[in-house]
Amino acid sequence: MATAMPSLSATSAPAADQSVVTVKKVRKFPPVLLYVAVGWVGLVVFLAIFADWLPFVKHDPINDRTAEIARMTPFHAKAWFGGDQNGRDIFSYCVYGARASLLIGLATSFLGIVLGGTFGLMAGYLKGKWDTVISGIADMLLAFPALILLIGITSFWGRDVYKIVIALTVLSLAPLTRLVRANTLVYAEREFVQAARALGAKRGRILFREILPNVLPVMLSFSFLAIAIIIVVEGTLSFLGVGLKANIPSWGTMITQGRVDLRRYPHIVMMPSLVLVTTVLSLNVIGERLRGKFDVRESAV
Repeated sequence: MATAMPSLSATSAPAADQSVVTVKKVRKFPPVLLYVAVGWVGLVVFLAIFADWLPFVKHDPINDRTAEIARMTPFHAKAWFGGDQNGRDIFSYCVYGARASLLIGLATSFLGIVLGGTFGLMAGYLKGKWDTVISGIADMLLAFPALILLIGITSFWGRDVYKIVIALTVLSLAPLTRLVRANTLVYAEREFVQAARALGAKRGRILFREILPNVLPVMLSFSFLAIAIIIVVEGTLSFLGVGLKANIPSWGTMITQGRVDLRRYPHIVMMPSLVLVTTVLSLNVIGERLRGKFDVRESAV
């Protein structure tokens, strides 16, 4: 018996360490890809914020017709992405379209983290009836076809920015709630939480001082993935004609307007599509890298 115990521990410890290292290697992106993703997202954010002051951006992309010389011509000197069928500068339209996409993505992600995080903390820590009700509502939202619900809301309620943000926030509550609930269940049984409970700490302090700081990194990493999904959904709604109004620049709106002349002038659709795909891919790379860093299952805890 005395010789069996050391041999068991000696063989199990390296196996555990090896499994942890393997998971991290599989999920880790090359550093160059991560740097490119961060640089692209930073460039898009910079152009969207300072578009009104940049000299190479047309400040009225919807009504401006100065790209008439580059109409239907890609990669022109005076219009880098060319002009569309109305003589508008596609590059400037893409820059201002980033404002709507990023605004909707950030606002929806923030509201989803605040509301979904609160519901997830309550369901994972309080359990009982709270967990049953909150988890039941989340399951119902996940079971309902998201795109059909969005089309119905925007068709009957309106296509303003804040209405689309509210509709997307409702749909983002379910996955965020389930994510936070799962992590809260793990941390609720940890020693530092049990120690705080034994010392007489109240529920609010345990939730927001002990559990929330440990769950927050996972929520933030998921928010990048959520922003990417929301940008795609917003572009899909605009492509279907039930998204933002025509007077608001949007990548999806430009793709919709350019599909009429897709065969003759594919650059009208190709350029905003490339910007959309590259932005979504970059956000996914950043979010996946953060998720791999903060995921409890990939740590040695």
